[in-house]
Amino acid sequence: MKGITIASRPIVSGMTETQVMRKLKLMVALAVAAMIVGQGTARRVASVLKTNGTPVSLNVEPPQVLLRACGDCHSNHTGWPWYSHVPAVSGWIAKHVREGRERLDFSVWDTYSQSQKQEKLESICGLTSTGRMPPWQYTTMHPEARLSERDKKAVCAWVEDESSASR
Repeated sequence: MKGITIASRPIVSGMTETQVMRKLKLMVALAVAAMIVGQGTARRVASVLKTNGTPVSLNVEPPQVLLRACGDCHSNHTGWPWYSHVPAVSGWIAKHVREGRERLDFSVWDTYSQSQKQEKLESICGLTSTGRMPPWQYTTMHPEARLSERDKKAVCAWVEDESSASR
């Protein structure tokens, strides 16, 4: 009788249990690899947005500090790390980046009204000076994004200058 049998007899016509298991494992490994590659590609394509401008002058230190510490989540210039392509975390990371851009997106700074800019500048100082931004989950994986006390003071002083200039 051909077909599936029990014990060490052929379980698929002409193949032993060991051969079937090897083929099954290979098929599962290929399916997992395809899912990982597909997830990473989908996230990158979904994250590419048009830029409508840049924030205030980037030739001074505080905006450079902000881009270093905040640019991955708050601009369209996200550097997607290797782990953002792993299905178990890719959705979570993409959601955080999307939410970050909804709150503040340096790539569309020119589209904000003067009052929106003012509000966002004040929020930048408040969130960075209290250590709520960048979040610890991000700085754990990106130590270059950590803000020193000097960085925080420079950002807040710059925010004050920008706010005074726009009034």
